[in-house]
Amino acid sequence: MMTAQTALKEHILRLAQKLPTSPQIFAKLCVLLDDLNSDPGRVVDLIGVDTGLTARVLRLSNSVFFRGSLSVESLDEAINRVGFREVHKIVGIAMTEQAFKDGLPAYHLSAMQIFDNSVVTALAMESIAGQAGEDEHEAYTVGLLRQIGKLVLGRILEKERPGTMSPMTGDIAVWEKAEFNITSHETTAIILEAWKLPLSVCNGIRHHHKPETYEKDGPLGAIMHLGCWVAEKIGKGLSAESAIWEPIPERLARAGVTDEFMRECVERTQVAFDDLRQQLGIT
Repeated sequence: MMTAQTALKEHILRLAQKLPTSPQIFAKLCVLLDDLNSDPGRVVDLIGVDTGLTARVLRLSNSVFFRGSLSVESLDEAINRVGFREVHKIVGIAMTEQAFKDGLPAYHLSAMQIFDNSVVTALAMESIAGQAGEDEHEAYTVGLLRQIGKLVLGRILEKERPGTMSPMTGDIAVWEKAEFNITSHETTAIILEAWKLPLSVCNGIRHHHKPETYEKDGPLGAIMHLGCWVAEKIGKGLSAESAIWEPIPERLARAGVTDEFMRECVERTQVAFDDLRQQLGIT
């Protein structure tokens, strides 16, 4: 017999299949780039499935930040010019632009708010992971994918409960649980599991609101929690989440960083974000 929770999970995965292809491509690219011997042709083939994503990648590859003085005209050139790791970053930015181009109206969030929050969180997580000796590339990836659950739950509201809006203050997870019987971070974890991301990644996202209560899941949840705190400190947080993020000692220890480093991380992330926007020509 199918339980209500199983039916909900299947509904989520059906809706996830209707999302733009770019988030799934980005997730698969993360897995592919874990193999340092990956054939560049496989990367090209993966990105090239989505013409809109390809166009965005080429545009970003031709920014001052990545291309230098010569233009890039194909994905092959982009990979050869800037390398796998930078292509991964470009695809992530392009994915975020494309997937959230309409914002999240049910959550009172514009496309720019989602973009800024996602990129700042990813940059902060990358910095924290590097300091802690964890996988920077994986941390950056999940920072950008964190909001996919909200995208799916927003679709449910638009189609099944038009006019329903999330609260603008308070704990958004409490409202989501009451409205859907699932939170957006749990929804993201379900989707990323279906996309074959590592279990440590999925559990990190699932439990990042209170990572110290799930000791067996590794440091990623704490790294994400602290990355979200950095976004809040920079002014790129989301109002309905503002009360959640707190760098308490248990979370700092779990992430493998100090309070002093986190203060420095806020400044570093602000500089990195400002530089990225300027150099990519994103206004």
